[in-house]
Amino acid sequence: MKPIVSAHDLEFAFGEGATRRTILRRVSLDILPGEIVLLTGPSGSGKTTLLTLVGALRKMQAGRMRVLDRELADADEEARRTIRREVGYIFQMHNLLPFLSARENVALAFGENSTLPRTERLARADVLLGEVGLGQRLHDFASSLSGGQKQRVAIARALVHQPRLVLADEPTASLDKQSGHDAVRLLRQLARERGCPILLVTHDSRIFDIADRIIHFEDGMIVEPVTA
Repeated sequence: MKPIVSAHDLEFAFGEGATRRTILRRVSLDILPGEIVLLTGPSGSGKTTLLTLVGALRKMQAGRMRVLDRELADADEEARRTIRREVGYIFQMHNLLPFLSARENVALAFGENSTLPRTERLARADVLLGEVGLGQRLHDFASSLSGGQKQRVAIARALVHQPRLVLADEPTASLDKQSGHDAVRLLRQLARERGCPILLVTHDSRIFDIADRIIHFEDGMIVEPVTA
């Protein structure tokens, strides 16, 4: 099976000279279709930096990496933008607009340059919200939703462009145990049904059971790959 992500000897640092701080040290990993991979480890160990490199949100410095059949080493901004269009992002902060309904928040993800008429964008948002179990809350303002429901809206929003890869950064950090488990079970179901791998950064040991693999980081290095 061909990897969706294939990284070899990634290195990354912030700053220069005396202030230079190495974040990633010769990191190599593959992620296969439909696979759920958790990245764990202390704060500052390089997990989120790796996520941003895989998602083409940050320019690579050293090493090689192919994401969605495209080489990211030396990729320019336009090439990275092309990759970003095929990636779904889910973050700890839902970043929903509180004065918009759930369906309006999801429809916004189509972008202001979308050629789809507004009615079609809203109809597609309704379908996605139904898939994540919010079919009865389409018209509720984001401000009235619970934390778990907001995260479901965020998941629906990430799926707008039918991504081939989903990246999640601490998606359960602000949720209680049940809501967090519900959110990641939903992600697992979507990964299985769509063959879309999920790379998820977390400190939340309560969700380790949903992983196909758990990769542990220390000081910018993979030190303890674990098979779930």
